[in-house]
Amino acid sequence: MKNVITVIVILLSPFFVTVTCNAEDTLHYDVVSEYIRSLGAIHNIQLMATKEIQDDKDDPINKLMSGIRSSTRIKLELNASISAQKSMTLKEPFETLLPTTTYWYKQKIDLHNEIITIAKTFLSAPKPGIDYSKMAARMPEITATLEYIDESIFKMMVLVFALLIDEKPDSKGHMSHLNITKAQRQKLIDNINGLFGSSLEKKDKNWTVSSAALLKAYLLKDYKCTDEW
Repeated sequence: MKNVITVIVILLSPFFVTVTCNAEDTLHYDVVSEYIRSLGAIHNIQLMATKEIQDDKDDPINKLMSGIRSSTRIKLELNASISAQKSMTLKEPFETLLPTTTYWYKQKIDLHNEIITIAKTFLSAPKPGIDYSKMAARMPEITATLEYIDESIFKMMVLVFALLIDEKPDSKGHMSHLNITKAQRQKLIDNINGLFGSSLEKKDKNWTVSSAALLKAYLLKDYKCTDEW
């Protein structure tokens, strides 16, 4: 696990050069809790979007309007997450985690702005000089990019969980302890279960649900908590 963390930090380093200051490290439990909350909020928006699209059936106008609503909701949630992350501070070796997440979230916001612009253009009266075919062709590119970003966030979950691993090795030199209590670990698991429910058991999970499922899997591993030493 320690080697994996080092590799991820090295991979993230080209994106961000963080100046280490004397700011107090945010409780790692609080940081992980915010990641879970944010993933759960995005998942809820995705569920609403799926239902709205199903309700719209074959009505292209309603589908475009549903797309605008969904992208707007996601933008609002991403901005809320960014605000929360900006109030947090992590020191080495996790100093790139929050700014990297913020970077990806801002990229997603830009892409959802594009989706909204395209949808509004198609909902408006036809205007000369607009290449509607080009705009339509742009949509699958946006979708693919959003999937890539969500996959990148999924790959960061190992580092998110690593925030909870106690830096002090056990008597055998293994990193086998967490820096949270049994009650805190259970709270995180309960939050994931409450936010994602049966989606965690599906085989065709999207990257958001997969991120939550991965965090839960790590939390269920045989680590000792601070009140189990």
